[in-house]
Amino acid sequence: MNRVLIFIILPFLILLLVSYFQPAHAANLYGSDKDLAGIAESNPEIYQQMIDAGAKLLIMKEQKPFIVYWIPEGFYGLSKRRILVVMHGNNGNAYRHLSNFLDMAKKHRFGILSVQWGWPTEKRTLKDKPQYRYIRDSLKTYDLIKAGLTYLDNRYTITQGECAWLGFSRSSTQCVVFAHLDKNKGKKYFTLFIATSGGIGRKLPIMRELLSRKHGDKPLTGQHFYLWGGKQDRSHGENMRQSQPIIEGLGGKVDILRIGKEGHGGFNHNRQYQEEAWALWDSLCFEEKK
Repeated sequence: MNRVLIFIILPFLILLLVSYFQPAHAANLYGSDKDLAGIAESNPEIYQQMIDAGAKLLIMKEQKPFIVYWIPEGFYGLSKRRILVVMHGNNGNAYRHLSNFLDMAKKHRFGILSVQWGWPTEKRTLKDKPQYRYIRDSLKTYDLIKAGLTYLDNRYTITQGECAWLGFSRSSTQCVVFAHLDKNKGKKYFTLFIATSGGIGRKLPIMRELLSRKHGDKPLTGQHFYLWGGKQDRSHGENMRQSQPIIEGLGGKVDILRIGKEGHGGFNHNRQYQEEAWALWDSLCFEEKK
């Protein structure tokens, strides 16, 4: 009897696992008023603020990760249609992280694509908060980003090679990995990678491959970085400083390393740093055309 049940149930379990871990494609994304991770439900105020500001939601069937994007009015008529991809940190919130850069996006008229790559589970922490689960495979996260950008490209024809990626805290540890994937295995969407309040995740599988030179001696040649750390941010500020020689050893260029006086997340709430990163992003786009 048990064997019969196994043979009946096993195919459905395999199908469920395959559907859960399948790569994200633009065709699998569709608009929705509600995310499946429960982020909007548990954070109704910031969710409604972003929706009222014009943000839209993209989800995948039966999957927790999702995308929130915002496009400025008249975007299709701009000669430069750039997108800033942003990723949250520990226990993060794509709606809130989008809000951190909305004023900048309105001023400089670029779009934002905010990725929810972590989601709460039923397990609780010692402080009685939900434990988060994250997409562990950086390639799958990059596939989700690529799907979101393809979705926007199909609608607005975004300017290829002039987008920027911004990772905060936990997500910033993947900056080198995404720079490698975008250049060597992706569509070369990004001209700048911004990493704040984190450091390089040396234990990430693809990062280990890069450090062992599996993908060549200088796989990041031509890739540009802006690094930010805070002096009051425990070890994270120093981690960002230590990231520079690693990036440059792999052929990348750290155009700006900024160690501010603030603590964790200082970049997210300081327009001076954001303007500095924007100025670098904009200048790199013009350099590429020369």
